[in-house]
Amino acid sequence: MTIPVTAPATGVPWPPGLVPYVSRWSAEHELPAPVVPARGGGGIAFADEQLHDRDRRGVLWVRRQANQGAGSPLFAKVHSVRQRYAMLRLRCQVCRQPADRNEQGLLWLLEDGRADRPDWPEGELTVHPPVCRGGCVEKVTERCPHLRDNWVTVRVREPLLDGILGRLYRPGRPLPVPVAKVTRLYESPDVRWVLASQLVATLTGCTVESAWAPQPSPTTAKPPGPAPSRTSAGHARRRSR
Repeated sequence: MTIPVTAPATGVPWPPGLVPYVSRWSAEHELPAPVVPARGGGGIAFADEQLHDRDRRGVLWVRRQANQGAGSPLFAKVHSVRQRYAMLRLRCQVCRQPADRNEQGLLWLLEDGRADRPDWPEGELTVHPPVCRGGCVEKVTERCPHLRDNWVTVRVREPLLDGILGRLYRPGRPLPVPVAKVTRLYESPDVRWVLASQLVATLTGCTVESAWAPQPSPTTAKPPGPAPSRTSAGHARRRSR
């Protein structure tokens, strides 16, 4: 699904005729919802919590307005409901159509991390939904500054929707206190203290399909950062199987 933009924002690298489905718009504000201790003290809750505020795993999700197309597109921001929908339904993050699938699996577009570890991207954690072959890969790699010279397409046989990205809270008086933005697997002991905003997928059964350049060397690749996608989380999960 593409949304027309009558006047592109200054500095936005996307053409005025296309806004990715998962992008947030300036009129889609986070809805006020006081965070309180959950009954029994095992995490957080909303003071006026409704049944749809939690996912099937019992994690609380941020409330956000859904006004797609209203205001200006915020290309660097993600709408929590649409991102979650695209992940759960395996839809293209750009156009909302079904993600491309062949005998090797679903198509994912990632920043190139092959220099980080030998088995990359096996076990990679990502908040980016898959993509389709209807020109969306080309549009993203041409326009997104983070991917323009640093992209890889990967086939994924088994994406595991097993974590969340969100705002971690700690116990406080009188109310829980937000402390950090974190990624947590659903199996993490403190996951009930996270107000989720994006669904996380672990990519398994991966095959690198194509890339912007040959295998990067450690001397030219960017230094690995502290992002949870390239730490031991995926490796620990594979060892426990």
